[in-house]
Amino acid sequence: MANNLKRRGETTADSTAARMPGWQPLSSEKNVNDVTAAVDCSDVTALFGRPFPVQFRHQGAIAAWTRALDGSELWRHWQDPGTLCRDIRQAVSRQVELIYPSFMVRQEESQRAAQTRRILEAVVSTNLKYHLNKGTVIEATPALETLLTNSDVDLGLPMSFVAPPYQTQYLRFGEAAMRYLKVPGVDVPDCVFDGVFCFFSPDAACSTEGQPLWMLELFFIVKRQDIHKAHIELAGETDRGNVTLGEWLDKGLAEGAGPSFAAYRREVNAAVSYVVKVFLYMTLKQARVMEYPAYDAALRRAAGLGERKRAKLLQRAATLYNSIVVGPDTLPPSPTVDGAGSGMAPHWRRGHFRMQPFGTGNQQRKHIFVAPALIHAEQLQGEVPAPKPYRAGPPAVIEGQR
Repeated sequence: MANNLKRRGETTADSTAARMPGWQPLSSEKNVNDVTAAVDCSDVTALFGRPFPVQFRHQGAIAAWTRALDGSELWRHWQDPGTLCRDIRQAVSRQVELIYPSFMVRQEESQRAAQTRRILEAVVSTNLKYHLNKGTVIEATPALETLLTNSDVDLGLPMSFVAPPYQTQYLRFGEAAMRYLKVPGVDVPDCVFDGVFCFFSPDAACSTEGQPLWMLELFFIVKRQDIHKAHIELAGETDRGNVTLGEWLDKGLAEGAGPSFAAYRREVNAAVSYVVKVFLYMTLKQARVMEYPAYDAALRRAAGLGERKRAKLLQRAATLYNSIVVGPDTLPPSPTVDGAGSGMAPHWRRGHFRMQPFGTGNQQRKHIFVAPALIHAEQLQGEVPAPKPYRAGPPAVIEGQR
């Protein structure tokens, strides 16, 4: 297993403090923000069919962190869209250390406690970044997922074309994507991706010619039977020189050798490539993008109600979320390509994105999507063959395993 694959310990208690033996809250000390209650309700286990950030909010974590830190300079800094998720994580780590000092952990429990704490800090920071920057859930239709999982993207694509549609989003995977994408380093077949946090922020610490460079941070959430298990993270600058998608992916992976690491790289590459394909689709002129602000609409309705009715509506609204649904409702008729005199059997030609020349002298470029096509359809008798499973080859830290 690659060095950057870290397994997450089993959790056996309801609260974070109970899972960290020997830790006693010290939040009563002066000048320490009391985040004990916020920490204790931040560990996401069962998702109950909800997207990961929606479950985090539903179990009261966002409200608890708001009560603990609202009005503080730290809270205002986290609300800045330019604050990176990694910066929030470092600040969360300091907050947790103040109330649960590491030196108070019994030596025999230190490794497990440190591992639990590391994962908790990642869960808190990603969700705070998402909610404080008013992120939205993006969901691809089953038809689009089918098209994209049977299509490829060129790893030579410049990263300047790979920007997410928004600065903060959570791309939730549907059944087709979950079947197609494999969780790296995990042999359990029902361990799948729930989705991925995608943060696109200007990094003030890195600049060129006085302009901050943009940082893309990806956090893939892994679940098994609707239970949160782990996460995989990948981050890097997107606009330094002419960095390609493949080069960007390579930089995010630690060096390794052997077949297990090669397989790990392939699976990470497939997951990131799928995310890129969704982003590229959303840039197309013919892309179908629909907004469903169910949560915001419920809050607006609640504002004009009496106290009892407002409380009931807000309770129901806790399970709602704003979403953007992309893609067609149904698959388009499959194009066919006939060929005379060829002995090749009927098969699917995979779809792909490509740069199409246009304009005067074909000097400009735009993205187009070429859908999968059925080759030699005239030879078919009976059922149409299913598209062949395939993952384009080569490129991220993986954290946790419950």
